Amino acid sequence: MNKCSWITSLLMCVAAAVVLSGTACPVNPTVPADYTNADSARGGALYDKYWSVTGVTATEPATDHALWASRPDMTTNTRTGADTWRCKECHGWDYKGVSGAYSSGSHKTGIAGIYGLTKTAQEVFDLIKTGHGYGAAGLSDADIWDLTKFVLEGQIDTDTIIDGTGAFTGSAVTGALLYAAGIGGNTACLVCHGIDGKTVPPGADATFDEWVGKLANDNPAEFQHKVRFGHPGSSMPAAAAGTGTTQDVSDVSTYAQALPQS
Repeated sequence: MNKCSWITSLLMCVAAAVVLSGTACPVNPTVPADYTNADSARGGALYDKYWSVTGVTATEPATDHALWASRPDMTTNTRTGADTWRCKECHGWDYKGVSGAYSSGSHKTGIAGIYGLTKTAQEVFDLIKTGHGYGAAGLSDADIWDLTKFVLEGQIDTDTIIDGTGAFTGSAVTGALLYAAGIGGNTACLVCHGIDGKTVPPGADATFDEWVGKLANDNPAEFQHKVRFGHPGSSMPAAAAGTGTTQDVSDVSTYAQALPQS
């Protein structure tokens, strides 16, 4: 038997074995249309505080999340009620959970992050809706698809824009221009926060003290998330909803860290 005939016979045997065993060739799962049409930027806001985004369709939880009682570290993070339902409380503003900024400090739960998750869109949807109980909590399927799209497409590696000291690595000069003109066609930051970042934004109460410079320095990972996805329940625009880039976020955040903190 020559080489070509041998290869042909082998392929025929393999094909026959597949038919007889009933095993089909693996195919890529079809991406659900609901996922394709989902809004990653809105999902990023839901990740922060979902009940401030959905309004009447999902109220603020009064009890602990069902999985809160099974967190690996049961003593460090003593938060209760609604806080335990915020995705960021377990997975972090840097999306890395116990492998990131929440490896220590009062927010530590010992729970893994979601950065680099390799599940399919349907698997993530099912995990959020059923496995984590957000469907029963009042989130609609559309809400959960938005969250799913954020998880799979909206995350960034925060280490690419924040160094080991907590400093943003962008251009403060470019950031100053973006702060004054707006990111990706959005309203300029200074319209609500003032030229020095110390203007109380619309809707905030008299106790507000989360000045732009203060938050940018105190919690850089949270700051980048707020810039990219806005602040739930407010009119703050999301850079990710426009044409803003990760570099834009890095630049404006670098400038923000130079603003007054008090």
